[in-house]
Amino acid sequence: MNVKKMLVASVLGLSFINVSAADCTKEQAKESVEKMCGLIASKGKGALAEIGKYRFCGSNYVWIQDKDVKMVLHPIKRRLNGKSLKANKDENGKALFVEFDKMAKSAAAGGWVDYVWAKPGAEKATPKVSYVKVCGGDLGWIAGAGVWK
Repeated sequence: MNVKKMLVASVLGLSFINVSAADCTKEQAKESVEKMCGLIASKGKGALAEIGKYRFCGSNYVWIQDKDVKMVLHPIKRRLNGKSLKANKDENGKALFVEFDKMAKSAAAGGWVDYVWAKPGAEKATPKVSYVKVCGGDLGWIAGAGVWK
């Protein structure tokens, strides 16, 4: 394949990824959380490496926080791992990780939380909604995944 054809193929491939991420649905986020909860149920803490690599709709991911609102695994913003997130607020002042915790613990089947969050590489936050659910049995972890509105 010549260079020109390779360049066109690359551009088309990147366009497809961007469209896929933009077209991601709430159902896909929920399915991804359910899938990762199943992985945690079968592998426990051993599931973290696989969860860290997992992506859906191109670049979307599942994160894991614990019952004390501490980040267990954030595949993109790894600097959050191991840190308490009780004081973290979005641009509108919502303590989003506390809200994730409350929602997940109040709804056995999981639930949805609206907030704003910066897209990877962006400085300004945009509306997002995440599905969160308690999973992991004795670990008491909360898994979450979001999509842009």
